[in-house]
Amino acid sequence: MKCPQCGAEVAASDMFCGSCGSAVGFTTPPTSSTPPPPPPGATSPDATPPGWAAATAPPPMPPPMPPPMPPPPMAYGTYRFQDPATGAPVAEWWQRAVAAIIDWAIFVIPTWIIVYVVIISAVTTTHYVNGFSYQTRSTGLLWLFDVVFFLAYLAYYTLLNGGEKGQTVGKMVMGIATRDESGQGPIGYGRAAGRYGIIFLLSLPCLIPLIIDYLSPLWDPRRQAWHDKTARSLVINVR
Repeated sequence: MKCPQCGAEVAASDMFCGSCGSAVGFTTPPTSSTPPPPPPGATSPDATPPGWAAATAPPPMPPPMPPPMPPPPMAYGTYRFQDPATGAPVAEWWQRAVAAIIDWAIFVIPTWIIVYVVIISAVTTTHYVNGFSYQTRSTGLLWLFDVVFFLAYLAYYTLLNGGEKGQTVGKMVMGIATRDESGQGPIGYGRAAGRYGIIFLLSLPCLIPLIIDYLSPLWDPRRQAWHDKTARSLVINVR
């Protein structure tokens, strides 16, 4: 290199010209591309403040919801129908039908056998006229026996349906009971008598209204028959 003052040749490592003594330059120490570390306790301008990353980071995604489980299969003893008004386990129609058949088998059918085999023969009188025989019956006594047996039926269904358990023999076998329409408590003897009275009245016109009454729980939302609605009763499962 040359001196800027006199133009003499100067070595690159010389700081002064050997001819004129003027300064010709100086060498700079090598620099590093890496910045010096900050002093202890100082914060780097590019450093993220504590807690800032957690505050600005997006919230974590919730875990995916599992698919809904299918309802478990209905176990034995689980009630299929529930009263929409009270949630009580309502007896199914077939349970009531079987209970009624049992009651007829153990009470009503033997009674009618007694009436037609024993009593009618007792009130029948045979007359003989000129070698011919004919029979007469005391209709008054037949009506008396009808009243007696009606009262027996009334007592059977009133005392058992209106009692604390609310169960006839057939209902005991099927595990159902007659309860107040609230689903709890007995209906009492008065309402039980009225309940049977409605059944008896419906049986008079050729049994057709009674058949419809017995079938009505099939389409009623509370599984009530007509005589249940009249007596404000509900037949429910108790086991």
